[in-house]
Amino acid sequence: MSLITRRAAGIGLAAAGLLAGLGLAGRRARAASPLWFGTRLDGGQAAYATAFDADGQAVIDLPLPARGHGIAIAPNKRLGLVMGRRPGLYALAVDLPSGKVIANIAPPEGRHFCGHAVFSGDGRLLLATETDWEGERGLIGVYDAAAGFARIAEWDSGGLDPHDVRLLPGGTRIIVANGGILTHPDAPGAKLNLAEMDSSLAIIDLGTGAIEKQIRLAPGLFQLSLRHLVIGAEGSVGFVMQYEGPATDAVPLAGLLRPDGTVELLDMPRERLSDLRHYCGSASTDASGAIFGMTSPRGGQAAFFRFADGAYLGSRPLSDVCPIAADPAAPGRFYMAGGHGGIDRVTPGATEASLSTPLARGALWDNHMALV
Repeated sequence: MSLITRRAAGIGLAAAGLLAGLGLAGRRARAASPLWFGTRLDGGQAAYATAFDADGQAVIDLPLPARGHGIAIAPNKRLGLVMGRRPGLYALAVDLPSGKVIANIAPPEGRHFCGHAVFSGDGRLLLATETDWEGERGLIGVYDAAAGFARIAEWDSGGLDPHDVRLLPGGTRIIVANGGILTHPDAPGAKLNLAEMDSSLAIIDLGTGAIEKQIRLAPGLFQLSLRHLVIGAEGSVGFVMQYEGPATDAVPLAGLLRPDGTVELLDMPRERLSDLRHYCGSASTDASGAIFGMTSPRGGQAAFFRFADGAYLGSRPLSDVCPIAADPAAPGRFYMAGGHGGIDRVTPGATEASLSTPLARGALWDNHMALV
């Protein structure tokens, strides 16, 4: 069994008890079992992209120019992308069977990546969240994967700080989570507009690049930053958030955008909500698309909800947990990783097993993951 932990860039968990982080060099012949891809930091805080196999061994371990964040996998499962952490200045495209880097993508001058990207349904386009930091506007950068990831267009994201982006069912539209926070690369990590945030979801047509619809929460919730997205089997979009307001406030951290355009904020017990400490760092839909989980590294908790009625299904603890991924062979089951060297196999109501490997204990893992 393999292990994964959280703490540095984008991470990957394992199916069937394996865990892996995305990496790009020194790869051996690919095993028949799946790999999880993500990024890590070593003890000296150097960043790597790493892939683990089912035995917990690193089959790829490539130094990165800076911290990584999100992982995007092409529909054919042969191509993986590591996005630089906001303000990101690189994205690395990797041929997964060989482990070779086939492109190092840089945003244009005056732009930076915001941590996530998604491929179009046919794999031809890569759509990346970006910021025009001088113009103070969010963008979707459009790259042609068939032409060496040449940048062919940019679209307005509808707001500041676009973070996650997902392909909607049908493949003709994407949905973007605009976090609403103003940042600048000269002050990494600084949030410059917390008194006037403007977070939203934007649905963008892939044919025209036009914003088809934009959704905002009630004005009293303007300090909720919409960050990560999950797609349910019936077409609902789950969104998870971070709260930038007073620490004493009790505000929901998850919601659902229904196919008819209505928004439902999700309730959970006050004590469990407090455990999340106003911060959710990652989310995943289960293999059936019926439930999703979201994690809080600050609170050391994962919470689970059902798409159909928004019901809270339970929480599971794991220290410094952030990465979460569905077990593809078992609907309702997830793997989630902690930054102190643990990976748990869980359902919403139980921790079924805790797994670890020497390699995982020596790594510091972070936010996101992808199974290939």
